[in-house]
Amino acid sequence: MPGTRTISVPPKASALMGSLRGIGYSPETALADLVDNSISAGATTVSIDLRWNDGAPVAAVLDDGHGMDEARLAEALRLGGDGPDTARSDNDLGRFGLGLKTASLSQSRSLTFVTKTADSLSSATIDVSVIEARGWIALVPESLPEHALVAELQGRPSGTVVIWDQIDELSGLAGLSKEAFYLRVEDIRAHLGMVFHRFISGDASQLTILLNDRAVKPWDPFQAGHPATIKMPSERLRHAGASFLVTPYVLPHRDRFANEAEYNAAGGPGGWGARQGFYVYRNKRLLVAGSWLGLGGARTWTRDEASRLARVLVDLPTGLDRDWRIDVRKSQARPPGALRARLTAIAGRCREEAREVFAFRGRGPRTRGAPHTVPAVWLATHGPKGTQYRINRDHPVIAAAGGTRSLNAILSIIERSVPVERIWLDVSESEGSQVPTLDADEIGQLADQLAELGRMLPVSMTIDQRLDALLLNLPGELPELRKSLAQKLGGHP
Repeated sequence: MPGTRTISVPPKASALMGSLRGIGYSPETALADLVDNSISAGATTVSIDLRWNDGAPVAAVLDDGHGMDEARLAEALRLGGDGPDTARSDNDLGRFGLGLKTASLSQSRSLTFVTKTADSLSSATIDVSVIEARGWIALVPESLPEHALVAELQGRPSGTVVIWDQIDELSGLAGLSKEAFYLRVEDIRAHLGMVFHRFISGDASQLTILLNDRAVKPWDPFQAGHPATIKMPSERLRHAGASFLVTPYVLPHRDRFANEAEYNAAGGPGGWGARQGFYVYRNKRLLVAGSWLGLGGARTWTRDEASRLARVLVDLPTGLDRDWRIDVRKSQARPPGALRARLTAIAGRCREEAREVFAFRGRGPRTRGAPHTVPAVWLATHGPKGTQYRINRDHPVIAAAGGTRSLNAILSIIERSVPVERIWLDVSESEGSQVPTLDADEIGQLADQLAELGRMLPVSMTIDQRLDALLLNLPGELPELRKSLAQKLGGHP
């Protein structure tokens, strides 16, 4: 305003630096932010070196992107250099112009940048102690730091190295024993494989990430390659002049995985309970890895056992950053109010389908599109007295037993004495019911018992139909059991 007197109020460097360092990054989210910058720079390979170094950890990140000259490096080191209103290219994963700096400073008190283009080699250091004493300046070192990744950069046409050489207690990495440190490195590996899985697998611009000289493997939250995964129809939503796809998935029941290791791997970092819900991507980079986003109508959804198989992909463009309230760390998102009802409806259908798969132990088709040919053993009826469970008298095996009064009496006793609450409590406490593991003798004994039932089934049923009737409702069906039973029933394994 004309004539208005002004007062200079520059930020106090030491106080602001302390606030920025405590913004809440973990080592994995901080390194992910550096990988974002490498992708924005056109990198195809990112090498991360993270070493214990006798309890004084050192980290370095090298990419083969286009690098920066000294003027561009100075701008990149400026807090808020390219803010949220800056027009960005399709492969630019930046947001607030803070990530490279705040992510690094959250982990280390001193960070050095070495960057190379076809025409220049530049370096600069940001040191927390120097900024606290002298204000917002970067130092230009007289010589390049001695590090293997810096030497590797010098032999390349372009690229950038970021070095954290004073990692302190804020990171959670300093002070760890060697064993504990490298266990955390594996957590970081898993996180990067989750966040950038679409880049590593080639669904986005191809990217190779090396952590301590080993390639990071992608983790697909939706298990798209598993034959029992249910991909529900995608819906395109429109908001604020932009559109995006929402695709619900229902993952296979525990019984449909080949073994416990495969099942645990599909659960992802943190396990099945933590990984249910929405997966929000921005330019194919994962922001939110399993959250119900505060949705659910009158009663907000929480993570529960019945919904653990439900995962919903949301593919956002950068143009919706403000509407979805993407945070500085790119680890949180909140849907705009106008979309909440549609997203709740889509996720609600996914949760219902997941509940059916969870409740009926993966009775879904063995292959996509295959029909349900075998009825359930247990049926649930909902009435004024609550949910009641009864044994299906029309199941082929039970019908073949003759339907005698004695059998019906036995089944009624079983139905009325099912310890539902006890089962639910045990399942909740044990992260899901365990898939039985059987040795060769147990498989043989169970196959003999099932073969006796199989011979009671109608002669019009094929061997495959008999096997399905006997096995599809059993938890933890093993290929060896099916093979043994097929042999005993006179079929081919």
